Amino acid sequence: MALALTKTRAPRPREGLLLHRPALLAAVGRALDEQRVLLISAPAGYGKTALLTQVLAEAPPDTAVAWVALDEGDDLGRLLDCLFTALEAYDLPWRTAPEGLRDAALRGGPDLTAAADAMLNALEACEVARGLIVLDDVHHLADGAALQFLDRWLARMGERWRLVLSTRHEPPLRLSRLRAAGELADLGPADLALAEAEVAQLAQAAGLDEQAGAELYRRSQGWPAGLRLALGLAQRAALPAAIDRATFDYLAAEVLDRLEPGLRGFLLRTSVLHELDVARCQALGEGAQAAAFLAEIERLALFATVVDLAPLTLRLHQLFRDMLQQRLRLEQPELQLQLLERAAAFETDALRRHGLLMAAGRPERAADLLLADGPLLMNQLGAQGLLDLAARFDPAFAEASPELHRVKALALWVQWEAERAEFHLGRAEALFEARGDEAGLRIARAHRSILLIAQGRLTEAAGLLQDLDPFGTQRELSGEARRVVLLARCWHALESCHFDSVAPLFEAQLAALLKEPTVDAWYTGVPAPRQISCRGMAAPMERWFRGAVQVVGERPLPLGVMAYMARAWSLFWQGQVAESEQHLARAEADAAWFGRLVIARNHGQALHAMLDLVQGRHESALALMRLRLAEHVPGYGRWGLWHGLFFCSRMAAACGDRPLLDESLARLEREGAELPDLTPPHRRRPLLGLRAQQAWLAGRGAEAIALWRELLAEGEGGDLLAQLAEARLRLAAALLADGERAAAAEALAPALAGHDPGGLLWAVPLMRRMAAEDWGGLIDPAAVARLRAWVEALAPLVPAPPTPADDRLSQRESEVIAQIAAGASNKHIARALDLSPHTVKRHVANILDKLGLNSRGEAAAWWRERQASTRPGAGA
Repeated sequence: MALALTKTRAPRPREGLLLHRPALLAAVGRALDEQRVLLISAPAGYGKTALLTQVLAEAPPDTAVAWVALDEGDDLGRLLDCLFTALEAYDLPWRTAPEGLRDAALRGGPDLTAAADAMLNALEACEVARGLIVLDDVHHLADGAALQFLDRWLARMGERWRLVLSTRHEPPLRLSRLRAAGELADLGPADLALAEAEVAQLAQAAGLDEQAGAELYRRSQGWPAGLRLALGLAQRAALPAAIDRATFDYLAAEVLDRLEPGLRGFLLRTSVLHELDVARCQALGEGAQAAAFLAEIERLALFATVVDLAPLTLRLHQLFRDMLQQRLRLEQPELQLQLLERAAAFETDALRRHGLLMAAGRPERAADLLLADGPLLMNQLGAQGLLDLAARFDPAFAEASPELHRVKALALWVQWEAERAEFHLGRAEALFEARGDEAGLRIARAHRSILLIAQGRLTEAAGLLQDLDPFGTQRELSGEARRVVLLARCWHALESCHFDSVAPLFEAQLAALLKEPTVDAWYTGVPAPRQISCRGMAAPMERWFRGAVQVVGERPLPLGVMAYMARAWSLFWQGQVAESEQHLARAEADAAWFGRLVIARNHGQALHAMLDLVQGRHESALALMRLRLAEHVPGYGRWGLWHGLFFCSRMAAACGDRPLLDESLARLEREGAELPDLTPPHRRRPLLGLRAQQAWLAGRGAEAIALWRELLAEGEGGDLLAQLAEARLRLAAALLADGERAAAAEALAPALAGHDPGGLLWAVPLMRRMAAEDWGGLIDPAAVARLRAWVEALAPLVPAPPTPADDRLSQRESEVIAQIAAGASNKHIARALDLSPHTVKRHVANILDKLGLNSRGEAAAWWRERQASTRPGAGA
C-alpha cells in the first residue's frame, strides 16, 4: 500500500470557471515574486483551490510545482512522504535518503530540525529556475511535529522556492515574524470574495438583469460557492435572503434533486470516494455508465475539481461531498455503510482505508488491517503515528481487541519501550486465548518471549517457549509463528549462555527465513555481534548475508546496512581484518545515506574498537567504548546496559587499562545485582575472565591462573563474546612464563582447533608470541601452522595512498555522472543503466560527496571539464 497518487497531483485547469479575475491573479503573482510565503486563508467555498489552479496555469513554464493535498489525520510522516513524491520529478540532489530524513524528522528534537534543514539545502541545490510548493487544506494538519517542521521551513526557506499555504483558518504557525519582516503575503475572504462588479458581470452572462445581479450580490456577499449554486438554480425567486454554509446545503440539495435520477444516484453512491474515476466507481458497483456520468459531472461543473485527465479523475468540493454523504446517510443508511466498506476494500492508501472502515462501523476489520499493515504504516507514519491510529478506536473496543494490543506493542518496541510493549502482548495473549484463536495466541506469545528476553527475563521467556514449542510440536508451527519462535529460541540460547546451541538454532531460523523473502522478516532476524561471535556461525552467516542481499536487491534499505555490518563482524571473527574494514565502511556509508541508524552506530562503534584493538590503537579503542556507553539507548534497558558494560570491560582488560577495568567491574556488579536471571545455574560466575585479567594486571599471577582455569571449567557457559579462546591464550602465556611449557601447550591447543581465530583476537600480542614459540611437538604442527597463518593475516594494514581526483568515482558512478552531464533525469538514468531510481539517487549523493560538489549542474560541469582535459591533444 502507498499514498494515494492524487494527493500530489495539482488540479487541472478546466473550461467554464466562474470568472477570470486578472486583478486577483496579478496580486498573487506579485506576492509570489516579492514574498517567500503566501497564505490563502478563507472558509470553505471561497475558491481557494480554483484560484491556485489558475495561478499554476499561468505560471512561467520553467516553474517547478510540488502540490500536496492534505487530508484529515495527515501528520508529519504523511506530509513528508507527499513532499518527497511531489518533488520526485525534479531530481533533488539528496545527500541523505529521503526515507532517512523522514525517519530522522519523526524522532523529533534536533533530528527534526536537521532533517528540515537538509531538505531545504536539497531544494536550494535543485536545478530549477524557480519552484512553488503548495500545501492545500493545511487546516487538516493538526500534528505538532508537522507544524514544527513547517515553522522551520518558514524561517529558513531560500529565494528559489516559494511556499503557498491554503487553509480554512490560519494555522498555528509562527507567522507573525514573517509578516513583520515583509516575507508573508496574506489573502483572506475579503480578497477572494467577488466584488459587486464581478457579480454583475456574472449575472449578465447568465442572462439576468442588473437588479437581479445586485440582489445576488446582496444575498451572497460575493461568496463564490453560494453564487455558483444560485446561478444554477432556475427558480431564483426561491433564494433565501442570505447564502451561507447552512443554506448552501439546502441549495446544493435543490441542485441535486433537479438532476436526472441516474446521475443523482451515481453522485450519492460515489460520494464515499475521495476521488472519482471509472475504475474506482466500477469497483464500487457502478456499471458501464460510470464514464458517461463522470463526463456529465465535468460538463455541468457540479462542484468538482479535475485532478487528472488520463484517466479522468474528479474530486468533489468538500461542501458538496458533505451534503451528498449526509443525504445518502438519511436516505439509505445501510447502503452507505456497505459502500464505505466496499470502498475500503480497494483503497490503496492505508490511512484512507482505515478511515473508511471506521466510518462504516467496522472497527474489527479496521483493527485486523491495522495489524496486517503495521510494518508498512510504521514506515509511513512512524511509531507514534501508528499509536495515534490505534488511539482513534473506542476505548472499550480497543481494550478488548488483541489485534490493537499487538499493534501497540509493535509501535512501542520500535520506540524501545520494551516493558510497555510486553504488557500489551500479554493482554493480546489473554484475549486470543479467550477467543480460542490458537494461531493468534502462538504469535503473540512468540513475540512476547522476545521482549522478555530483551529485558533479561529469561526464566519467564523459557516458560513461554516451552509451551509454544516443546520438543516434538515444533513441526506444527509454520509461517510467522515458526520464524518468531526460532528467533526467540536462538536469542534465548545466546542470553542463557548456551553458546554452542546458537549456530544450530540460527541454521533452523535461516531455513525458515529463506521461505519468506520479505524485508520485514529478514530485518527482524539480523544477528547481533554477540551472536556472530559464537562457534559455528561463520558458514550460516555467509548464507544469511547472501539471502539478505538478495532480499534487498537494488533498494537502499536499512536491512542492507545491517547485512554488511553483520558480515563485517563475521569476517572480523574469522581474522579477515581488511575485508571486515571494507564491509564496515560500506555499511557506514549506507547508514549515512539513511541519516542515523541507532543500531548500526552501536554495532559499528564496537567493531571499530575491535579493529583498533587488533592494530594496537588502544586509546582510540577505549575512547570508542566510553562513547558507546555514553550513548546507551535507555530503551535497551538494564540488561542491554550490562552487556555494554561487559564489552567495555573486556576492552579495558585487553588494553591493560586497570583503572577502567576496576571501574567497569564495579558497575557490572551493581547492575548485575538487579538482574536475577543474569546468573542461572549453568553460568554461575559470568565475570571470571575479567577477574582473572584484573588479578594478572595487579601482579597476582597465581590467582589469575586459578580464575582462568575455573572459567574454562565452566565450558560453553563461559564463552560470552568468545571469552574461552582468549582465556586459553592468556592462561597458556601465564603458564609459559612460569616455565610450564607442557601445561601451556595443553591449555592453548583446543583454541587452535577451529577454522577461525575467534576470541584469540582479544589478545593479538599474545597470539604473535605463541606463534613464535617452538612447541617441539607439544602442539599439533598443523595447529601451530594455523596460528601462524592467523597472525600473518593480522599484519598492520598500510594506509591507502591518496586517491587522484579522477579516480575517486567507481565505474558505475562514472556511468551515472556521464548520464547527468548528458542531461538525463534520474528515471532516464535508471532505465539506461538498469538500476532502481533509489540506487541512482544514492549514486548521485556519492558523486557529490566524493567530488565536494553541491548540485547536479556542478557535477555535469566537472565531468565535461574532465572529458575535455583527457581528449587526445587536449594539452598540446
